[in-house]
Amino acid sequence: MSVSRKRKAPPFTDAPLVTYQSGKPPKRCDRRGCDHFSPYPFCFVQASERCARNGYTSRWYHLSAGQHFCNECFEYFYRSNKPGNSLYTQWCSVWEKEAGDRVLGGPKIFFADQYLPVWVQCQREECQRWRKLPPAIELHHVKQDIVRCSSCQMPEDEVVDMVLEPDWINTVSYTPLLRFSVLAPLLSEYFPDGVGISPSTVRHVPRGSVPTEPPKGEPHPSQEGGGAKTEEGVVDKKLNGPLILPPHLLDPLHPFHHPQEGPRARAFTPDVMETEEKKAFPEYSKPCEGNTKGHSPKVEIFCIIRNIILALWFRNCQEYLTEERCSRAVSLRGVVRIWCHHELPHILRYLTEQGYVNHGFLSSCPRPFPFVQDLEQKSSVLVIGAGSAGLATAHHLRNFGNKVTILEASGRIGGRVQDDFSMGPCVGMGAMFITGICNNPLTLLSRQLGIDLWTTEEDHCELINEKGRLSDKQVDAGVEKHFNSALDKLSAWRRGKRTDESLGAKLDDLHEAVLMEQGNGLRYNEEEARLLDFHYSNLEFACGATLNKVSACHWDHNDTFSQFAGCHALLPEGFLSILSRLAEGAEIHFNTPVQEVELRGEGGVAVVDTKGREWTADKVVVTVPLAVLQSGTITFTPPLSERKGGAIRRLGAGLVEKVAMSFSAPFWRNTVGNTDFFGHVVSRSEHRGMFGLFYDMSPRNKDGRRPDYGASAEDGREQTYILVTTVSGEALGDYERMTDGEVIELCVRTLKLMFPKEAIPHPDKYVMSRWGAEPYIRMSYSYVAVGSSGADYDTLAEDVAGRIFFAGEATNRQHPQTVTGAYLSGIREACKIIGSDKLR
Repeated sequence: MSVSRKRKAPPFTDAPLVTYQSGKPPKRCDRRGCDHFSPYPFCFVQASERCARNGYTSRWYHLSAGQHFCNECFEYFYRSNKPGNSLYTQWCSVWEKEAGDRVLGGPKIFFADQYLPVWVQCQREECQRWRKLPPAIELHHVKQDIVRCSSCQMPEDEVVDMVLEPDWINTVSYTPLLRFSVLAPLLSEYFPDGVGISPSTVRHVPRGSVPTEPPKGEPHPSQEGGGAKTEEGVVDKKLNGPLILPPHLLDPLHPFHHPQEGPRARAFTPDVMETEEKKAFPEYSKPCEGNTKGHSPKVEIFCIIRNIILALWFRNCQEYLTEERCSRAVSLRGVVRIWCHHELPHILRYLTEQGYVNHGFLSSCPRPFPFVQDLEQKSSVLVIGAGSAGLATAHHLRNFGNKVTILEASGRIGGRVQDDFSMGPCVGMGAMFITGICNNPLTLLSRQLGIDLWTTEEDHCELINEKGRLSDKQVDAGVEKHFNSALDKLSAWRRGKRTDESLGAKLDDLHEAVLMEQGNGLRYNEEEARLLDFHYSNLEFACGATLNKVSACHWDHNDTFSQFAGCHALLPEGFLSILSRLAEGAEIHFNTPVQEVELRGEGGVAVVDTKGREWTADKVVVTVPLAVLQSGTITFTPPLSERKGGAIRRLGAGLVEKVAMSFSAPFWRNTVGNTDFFGHVVSRSEHRGMFGLFYDMSPRNKDGRRPDYGASAEDGREQTYILVTTVSGEALGDYERMTDGEVIELCVRTLKLMFPKEAIPHPDKYVMSRWGAEPYIRMSYSYVAVGSSGADYDTLAEDVAGRIFFAGEATNRQHPQTVTGAYLSGIREACKIIGSDKLR
């Protein structure tokens, strides 16, 4: 919160105290605590000739300390026989059409919305005083970056000192609302008054446009009325039609939840402080003293500031978001704007530290950030591993002025990201997809770099058996429904369970139970059994393990958290097109495997590599894969706690391998069409998982479409067609025993069974992964093994003594198994270190 500035001795007035008209002495405000700030109110409206100004009135109406209107001005607008009533009535009409039930229209809100003055700050460095403008002037009419006082020698209004006292906010008795705000287009699915926007300034325009102010020369919305919400959408009177598309369908990056949808990851509820925000700003979540109606201007103002910051960031995520730019967008009337100006830096810094804004690749980005002042108090940090988590940690810490050194065991960056270009186009032999593009930080990083994503179509996956037949859609739908019924029964079974079982065994039991429900003695025929095998295989691919190793109670633990919505997408040049940029300028020591991490008694940490070299720093972030931690190749001194060691042992290190092949013709398209992927239905259960899914990774045009067969690529080169297939589950045993040549021969034989009418050649080129044999990787992604739970992810993420930190997808309970989860875990640990530096 702001530190109180010492107020001058005289009480606040805009004019000398007078005895006005009635001859009675000035009257104090009846609001408890108000006279502590300003003993004698002053009417800011001054519309009636009988206005009390700062003299006597039968009643003062209180908006906040320093902001009152007199009974005479109230009567001037409220009474039907008074001159101002027509304007008040017009305003009420607009409010009733546009507003919800959060802020009820009435005289108090009318005066706050229409007559409170706008406050601006002189931009002369030697002045910086706040000045108020006439209420007829809207903030968007003012070029705030060139505002100058007519006379900087004029004393600043004493209300400014009043507002900067910490307790002043407790005197606010109305809901501050933004006028002509950058927020309006992003929150058009909400009633404006519910999300801090004045209904009198709402202008409904086609979704996708981003208006920030009314066009010049047009009448004020409060005088002409606005659009109204209907069941069909929002109707604009000038456009004469329903506008149905919400912004989140036009842009995958949208900072706020949609009111008709469930929660989405990395999105905020616009009128609520999130749990983590309440922890970071406990002073905002406390109720205002003397408030008997549940009114909390602190929360409302916090949400306004936070929402403006997010809106500006999502409108332009390529530029560093400054305090000045955010402050100019706080289009509030009244002195509450001054309060916001002084509170905004704390909220902007919080959102920056947490990686919600000002992260990634910014143009003209100062490093370290401007609010980082005392670099001597910044921790030096060692990061073990140059994968997604390690690079994210280092990049974020460097923005805050920390000295970071990365130790990478292999000779490259990326970890479980490995992009292969040997066949021409990029093929991801490790991580391949951005899973859910809406609000995904990797989507934002791609936009910052000008990379267009290739989205995938996921409406249907064609299934082909080894007799060359597409599965019967009706039979397939029946088996899928049966499989989902078994999963539903599993969800009911595990409620309140304390003893875990394997997912495979439990699904077998539930499969029989579902069959019994459908008919006594009913059994699957061969086609149905093989289709069920495909669903089991697909589940093993998703978990990265055979189902007998996966927890029946917690296999889908992260489904209770909001996830990234939208379709999946590919990066045309692979994930390294992002990770290589994160690594730019970083101090990375390759071929430096770590064998010991030691807590030093006098403070700090020491890391010893396999060559015996010692590296020291204040803190260390361990980002190696879970399987490497389980192998014991890195020892910790003192040893990790039994609680943390137990979490490491219990979680599962999943494995999936990939085989990529290039061909001169896309023979599969004659059967499955121009689909992104198709499934392989095995003829025997023991072959389940061997080449279970095939992805068409053939190059695309710049618009994301695949060129027709025979057409040259856009760069003029001859087209090549690429299939990528997966190996998972029990099939991994055979895969690991085979040579590369044997794997390709088996894959070609499988394709010939699936496409018997096609002349399938030996692939022109091929490449395959061997993640299980990589000594510094040993896995693909984590899963919840039998006896484990989602809580083990949280335990693994806990730091040790505030000096040893852990990041990686296996430390991210909400988003495990993904590059996104690894990236966010790196931001999370960097944030912890930044926070601990502030306390030093």
